[in-house]
Formats: sequence, structure tokens, C-alpha cells
Amino acid sequence: MKTGLILEGGGIRGAFTAGVLDVFIKEGINFDYACGVSAGAGVLSNYISGQAGRSREVLLCPRGDSYYGFREFCRSGKYMNLNKLYGELIYEEPVFDFDSYFANPTEVEVVATDCITGKAAYLKDDKTIEGFCNVAKATSSLPFITGPHKIGENYYMDGSVSDPIPVKRALEKGCERIVVLSTKGDGMNPSNLKKFTPFMKMKYRKFPGFIDAIQVRIPLLESQYELIDKMQEEGTTMVFHPQGHWEVSHMEKDIDKISALYEEGVREATDKLEEIKKFLND
Repeated sequence: MKTGLILEGGGIRGAFTAGVLDVFIKEGINFDYACGVSAGAGVLSNYISGQAGRSREVLLCPRGDSYYGFREFCRSGKYMNLNKLYGELIYEEPVFDFDSYFANPTEVEVVATDCITGKAAYLKDDKTIEGFCNVAKATSSLPFITGPHKIGENYYMDGSVSDPIPVKRALEKGCERIVVLSTKGDGMNPSNLKKFTPFMKMKYRKFPGFIDAIQVRIPLLESQYELIDKMQEEGTTMVFHPQGHWEVSHMEKDIDKISALYEEGVREATDKLEEIKKFLND
């Protein structure tokens, strides 16, 4: 039976996902296929390299050393500096373990949005550091915040625009049991970029496909939540998400809030430990 792991984006709300995955690492819970979206892809990389606690360290680094925020904007001119996140920070303690990452047999993809077509692109690295950093930047590049990332002749931005929860991709890959790590808490509304369409048309007029994809993102996301609910009822999908309402933004700076959300992920995974082992092995 082929198993799949899907990681929703959500920026710093990925602290919850990091908590869940650290439990998975310590308990030896593995998957045949894994797909991460935006910030979910970043957390996924530390799971694939087997480095429990590394995502937490990156998320909780002192604000002055962080890769996003006003201080970083003053330093680099970018409110979120992906060149720093997937550059100097991967070599700072705890150093990212590329050898373990590339040696992991799990098939890994990340979702990025092709700026020209507006369609989802499922990217794999070529087992080089440059390739790894390129696909990570592609899925995490945000309109206005970072701008598009170019790989070859193609431009990419945030994967959560075109396929925010790629469960169908896991099914296409032949996965029969799928675990979804969602960052959506109770009563939390998804970000709606549609309201920025007039500015998008001015800034990204070369990328009409991306702008079109933004118009239908919310209906797409709602249909994906409905599909996941149906699959849970059928017993083919298991979902982890924060319990209760969490006021943690995509660009949260409050260390205590981030830490608390991480611990919520640890608790959620620990509470469901026997359930997930049974789900994946029955």
C-alpha cells in the first residue's frame, strides 16, 4: 500500500506542521510520497532530512537574524528574503543535512504556480544543492513580498495559488492512504488575494495566467476541503490541523505564539500516534 503526505502552506503557521513532523521523525513514521506547498515545502525538507527540531529553530530564530520582517527589508530591500532562507541559513546551526535529504527514498515534490499558464507545476530537485534551493524558492515566492522566481525560462510563484492542498496529485501518484497536515484552525478564513487584483494587473501584467488563477483560488480550496472531508469518511485520508482558533499570521513575529503553535502540533501528533500508525499499516 502506497502512502502519501501532503503539507498545506500558511507561512509561519507552518509551526504547527513542524511540531507534527518532529513527532513523526522521532517515531519513525515514513511515507512513500510527499508533496509540500509554499511554507509547507520548507518544513517538509527538514522532515525528509530527518532533522527533528530544525524547523522549530528556523522559525524561532531571533527577529534580528530572521529572513523576514521590517529589519530584513531595511537590510536587503525584501520583506521576505528567500536567498537568505535558502542560502546562509541552511549553513548555520543546525546545518541542513543535504546528504540525508538526498538519500531519503521518499519521492518528494513541491507545488509552484507557473506564472504564464497559472497552472500547478510539480517540481523536483535534481539532487543538487542549487536544484533544491531553486524549487524551494519557486514554491515559496509570493506576489509583492518576493516576486516571481525564475528557473530556466519559466517564472514561478506561490504554489498555494494553483493547488493549495494537492491531494489529487497524491492520488495520481498511486497513494492509497494519505495524511494531510493543514495549518487551518477552527473558524480561520483562507487568505483571499483576489482583492489585490487591480495591483496585480499593474505589477504582473506579463503573467495573466497567475492573475486568473488567483480569481478561482478560494473556490478551489473549498472544493479541496470538501474532497478531504469525503476521503476522511471513506477512511483513505487522515488530517491533522490546529484545534481551536489560533491568531498566528502568515508573517507572525511573536515568538511565544509561534512556539505555542509548534507545541500544539506536537500534542496533536502525540495524541493521534497509535491512530496514525494503524491508519498507515492496516
